[in-house]
Amino acid sequence: MRRVRQGLDRAELAACERIIELYVPYILVRCARYTNRRRQAEQIGVYTLVTTCLLASRLDRVRQLGVLVDVMLDVVGPDVVSGGEGHEWWGGCDELLIVDRRMCRMAAALNFLHRPWREVLILHHVAGMDVGDLTRWLLRPADEVVTRITRGEKLLAERFAVSDARPLLAQFAAGLDAGWMQEVADAALEYLAQRTRGA
Repeated sequence: MRRVRQGLDRAELAACERIIELYVPYILVRCARYTNRRRQAEQIGVYTLVTTCLLASRLDRVRQLGVLVDVMLDVVGPDVVSGGEGHEWWGGCDELLIVDRRMCRMAAALNFLHRPWREVLILHHVAGMDVGDLTRWLLRPADEVVTRITRGEKLLAERFAVSDARPLLAQFAAGLDAGWMQEVADAALEYLAQRTRGA
Protein backbone atom coordinates (compact mmCIF):
# COMPACT_ATOMS: atom_id res chain seq x y z
CA MET A 1 0.00 0.00 0.00
CA ARG A 2 1.34 3.43 -0.95
CA ARG A 3 2.23 5.50 2.09
CA VAL A 4 0.06 8.59 2.54
CA ARG A 5 2.60 11.39 2.90
CA GLN A 6 0.33 14.42 2.94
CA GLY A 7 -0.63 15.80 6.33
CA LEU A 8 -4.19 16.35 7.55
CA ASP A 9 -5.79 19.74 7.97
CA ARG A 10 -7.87 20.70 11.01
CA ALA A 11 -11.19 19.84 9.34
CA GLU A 12 -9.90 16.39 8.34
CA LEU A 13 -8.64 15.81 11.88
CA ALA A 14 -12.10 16.70 13.27
CA ALA A 15 -13.66 14.22 10.82
CA CYS A 16 -11.16 11.58 11.95
CA GLU A 17 -12.12 12.20 15.58
CA ARG A 18 -15.76 11.49 14.69
CA ILE A 19 -14.83 8.35 12.73
CA ILE A 20 -12.78 7.04 15.66
CA GLU A 21 -15.49 7.86 18.20
CA LEU A 22 -18.07 5.89 16.23
CA TYR A 23 -15.96 3.02 14.93
CA VAL A 24 -13.79 2.09 17.92
CA PRO A 25 -16.44 -0.35 19.28
CA TYR A 26 -16.75 -1.81 15.77
CA ILE A 27 -12.97 -2.20 15.70
CA LEU A 28 -13.06 -4.03 19.05
CA VAL A 29 -15.65 -6.50 17.77
CA ARG A 30 -13.72 -7.07 14.56
CA CYS A 31 -10.40 -7.47 16.41
CA ALA A 32 -12.03 -10.25 18.44
CA ARG A 33 -12.30 -12.16 15.16
CA TYR A 34 -8.51 -12.40 15.06
CA THR A 35 -7.35 -12.45 18.65
CA ASN A 36 -8.64 -12.30 22.20
CA ARG A 37 -5.40 -10.71 23.45
CA ARG A 38 -5.80 -7.16 24.67
CA ARG A 39 -2.48 -5.64 23.61
CA GLN A 40 -2.36 -7.51 20.34
CA ALA A 41 -5.89 -6.32 19.54
CA GLU A 42 -4.82 -2.79 20.48
CA GLN A 43 -2.07 -2.94 17.85
CA ILE A 44 -4.56 -4.08 15.24
CA GLY A 45 -7.09 -1.47 16.31
CA VAL A 46 -4.77 1.54 16.33
CA TYR A 47 -3.15 0.64 13.02
CA THR A 48 -6.52 0.04 11.39
CA LEU A 49 -8.09 3.27 12.67
CA VAL A 50 -5.09 5.39 11.67
CA THR A 51 -4.89 3.92 8.19
CA THR A 52 -8.64 4.06 7.71
CA CYS A 53 -8.80 7.72 8.76
CA LEU A 54 -5.92 8.68 6.48
CA LEU A 55 -7.56 6.96 3.53
CA ALA A 56 -11.07 8.13 4.44
CA SER A 57 -9.87 11.75 4.33
CA ARG A 58 -9.35 11.15 0.61
CA LEU A 59 -12.70 9.45 -0.05
CA ASP A 60 -15.66 11.30 -1.50
CA ARG A 61 -18.40 9.25 0.10
CA VAL A 62 -18.70 8.41 3.79
CA ARG A 63 -20.65 5.24 3.12
CA GLN A 64 -17.46 3.60 1.83
CA LEU A 65 -15.99 3.81 5.32
CA GLY A 66 -17.43 0.54 6.66
CA VAL A 67 -16.07 -1.32 3.64
CA LEU A 68 -12.70 0.33 4.10
CA VAL A 69 -12.56 -0.61 7.81
CA ASP A 70 -13.27 -4.25 7.01
CA VAL A 71 -10.73 -4.32 4.17
CA MET A 72 -8.09 -2.85 6.48
CA LEU A 73 -8.88 -5.35 9.24
CA ASP A 74 -8.72 -8.24 6.78
CA VAL A 75 -5.19 -7.11 5.91
CA VAL A 76 -3.95 -5.94 9.30
CA GLY A 77 -5.54 -8.59 11.53
CA PRO A 78 -3.84 -11.68 10.12
CA ASP A 79 -0.54 -9.82 9.71
CA VAL A 80 -0.37 -8.65 13.32
CA VAL A 81 -1.63 -11.95 14.71
CA SER A 82 1.06 -13.83 12.78
CA GLY A 83 3.72 -11.49 14.18
CA GLY A 84 5.44 -11.67 10.84
CA GLU A 85 6.94 -15.07 11.67
CA GLY A 86 4.15 -16.70 13.63
CA HIS A 87 5.53 -15.78 17.06
CA GLU A 88 3.76 -14.10 19.96
CA TRP A 89 5.26 -10.67 19.40
CA TRP A 90 4.16 -9.19 22.73
CA GLY A 91 6.85 -11.15 24.55
CA GLY A 92 4.90 -12.80 27.33
CA CYS A 93 1.53 -12.82 29.00
CA ASP A 94 -1.20 -10.61 27.64
CA GLU A 95 -4.59 -10.00 29.23
CA LEU A 96 -7.76 -11.17 27.56
CA LEU A 97 -9.64 -8.63 25.47
CA ILE A 98 -13.03 -10.23 26.20
CA VAL A 99 -13.21 -12.34 29.35
CA ASP A 100 -16.87 -13.24 29.75
CA ARG A 101 -17.98 -16.28 27.73
CA ARG A 102 -21.33 -14.72 26.80
CA MET A 103 -19.53 -11.61 25.55
CA CYS A 104 -17.25 -13.82 23.42
CA ARG A 105 -20.29 -15.56 21.95
CA MET A 106 -21.91 -12.23 21.09
CA ALA A 107 -18.71 -10.92 19.46
CA ALA A 108 -18.49 -14.14 17.42
CA ALA A 109 -22.15 -13.87 16.42
CA LEU A 110 -21.73 -10.24 15.32
CA ASN A 111 -18.63 -11.15 13.33
CA PHE A 112 -20.62 -13.92 11.65
CA LEU A 113 -23.07 -11.36 10.23
CA HIS A 114 -22.38 -9.71 6.90
CA ARG A 115 -21.03 -6.16 7.18
CA PRO A 116 -24.26 -4.21 6.39
CA TRP A 117 -26.06 -5.82 9.36
CA ARG A 118 -23.06 -5.96 11.68
CA GLU A 119 -22.16 -2.34 11.02
CA VAL A 120 -25.62 -0.88 11.73
CA LEU A 121 -26.13 -3.05 14.82
CA ILE A 122 -22.87 -1.88 16.39
CA LEU A 123 -23.29 1.75 15.35
CA HIS A 124 -26.89 1.71 16.60
CA HIS A 125 -26.73 -0.41 19.76
CA VAL A 126 -23.14 0.21 20.87
CA ALA A 127 -22.16 3.62 19.45
CA GLY A 128 -25.67 4.95 20.17
CA MET A 129 -26.53 6.32 16.72
CA ASP A 130 -30.25 6.67 15.99
CA VAL A 131 -31.83 5.98 12.59
CA GLY A 132 -31.53 9.62 11.53
CA ASP A 133 -27.82 9.65 12.40
CA LEU A 134 -27.26 6.39 10.54
CA THR A 135 -29.15 7.67 7.51
CA ARG A 136 -26.86 10.70 7.30
CA TRP A 137 -23.68 8.83 8.22
CA LEU A 138 -24.15 5.89 5.83
CA LEU A 139 -25.88 7.94 3.11
CA ARG A 140 -28.68 5.38 2.99
CA PRO A 141 -32.47 5.88 3.07
CA ALA A 142 -34.09 5.59 6.50
CA ASP A 143 -36.22 2.59 5.48
CA GLU A 144 -33.09 0.71 4.36
CA VAL A 145 -31.34 1.48 7.66
CA VAL A 146 -34.39 0.31 9.64
CA THR A 147 -34.54 -2.86 7.53
CA ARG A 148 -30.86 -3.58 8.19
CA ILE A 149 -31.27 -3.08 11.94
CA THR A 150 -34.40 -5.23 12.07
CA ARG A 151 -32.86 -8.00 9.97
CA GLY A 152 -29.63 -7.98 11.99
CA GLU A 153 -31.55 -8.17 15.27
CA LYS A 154 -33.63 -11.05 13.90
CA LEU A 155 -30.54 -12.99 12.80
CA LEU A 156 -28.96 -12.57 16.24
CA ALA A 157 -32.19 -13.55 17.98
CA GLU A 158 -32.33 -16.74 15.91
CA ARG A 159 -28.70 -17.52 16.66
CA PHE A 160 -29.28 -17.18 20.42
CA ALA A 161 -32.77 -18.74 20.34
CA VAL A 162 -34.41 -15.69 21.93
CA SER A 163 -37.38 -13.62 20.85
CA ASP A 164 -35.57 -10.28 21.06
CA ALA A 165 -31.83 -9.66 20.63
CA ARG A 166 -31.95 -6.04 21.84
CA PRO A 167 -31.42 -6.87 25.54
CA LEU A 168 -28.43 -9.03 24.59
CA LEU A 169 -26.99 -6.19 22.51
CA ALA A 170 -27.50 -3.77 25.42
CA GLN A 171 -25.66 -6.13 27.78
CA PHE A 172 -22.91 -6.55 25.21
CA ALA A 173 -22.51 -2.78 24.79
CA ALA A 174 -22.35 -2.28 28.57
CA GLY A 175 -19.78 -5.06 28.98
CA LEU A 176 -17.27 -3.90 26.37
CA ASP A 177 -13.86 -2.81 27.63
CA ALA A 178 -14.22 0.98 27.72
CA GLY A 179 -10.60 1.35 28.82
CA TRP A 180 -9.35 -0.56 25.78
CA MET A 181 -11.50 1.52 23.46
CA GLN A 182 -10.24 4.77 25.02
CA GLU A 183 -6.60 3.64 24.74
CA VAL A 184 -7.04 2.75 21.07
CA ALA A 185 -8.89 5.99 20.31
CA ASP A 186 -6.29 8.11 22.13
CA ALA A 187 -3.34 6.42 20.43
CA ALA A 188 -4.91 6.77 16.97
CA LEU A 189 -5.81 10.44 17.56
CA GLU A 190 -2.37 11.23 18.93
CA TYR A 191 -0.74 9.86 15.80
CA LEU A 192 -3.17 11.65 13.49
CA ALA A 193 -2.76 14.93 15.38
CA GLN A 194 0.98 14.75 14.76
CA ARG A 195 0.22 14.61 11.04
CA THR A 196 -1.85 17.79 11.13
CA ARG A 197 -0.42 20.52 8.94
CA GLY A 198 0.63 23.55 10.92
CA ALA A 199 0.63 21.65 14.24
